[in-house]
Amino acid sequence: MKIHLDHHSGEPIYRQIVEAIKFEVARGKLTDGDKLPSLRELANSLGINMRTVVKAYDELVHAGLVVRQQGRGVFITASQASLPKNRRRAVLTDMLQRLMAEANRLGASGEEVQDILERVVKEMEADHAHK
Repeated sequence: MKIHLDHHSGEPIYRQIVEAIKFEVARGKLTDGDKLPSLRELANSLGINMRTVVKAYDELVHAGLVVRQQGRGVFITASQASLPKNRRRAVLTDMLQRLMAEANRLGASGEEVQDILERVVKEMEADHAHK
């Protein structure tokens, strides 16, 4: 698993780790039962403090995306049932607002972001169709 951090994005490093892992799950690259790197391994590979990885993994546990198994490690859990529509919309709205804030900072227009979003959706749908 390769995680790219942007130290200039304004988004906390632990959130970048959380989002990268969520993205890999959404793409199907991480699936039920896959083991994540140990805290030390991930911290060393990213050149960050281990407490940052602890915070990221804690958030993933709280979200129900991973489970800790004492002495064994941290594992991706089975796909969770989808959130109720109103909660799902609230979460997605928050994510999109953060995306648009970052896009605006980079000088991207809403139309450019929409074009990229449509391309990514098509790519991910194609990835899932090949499974």
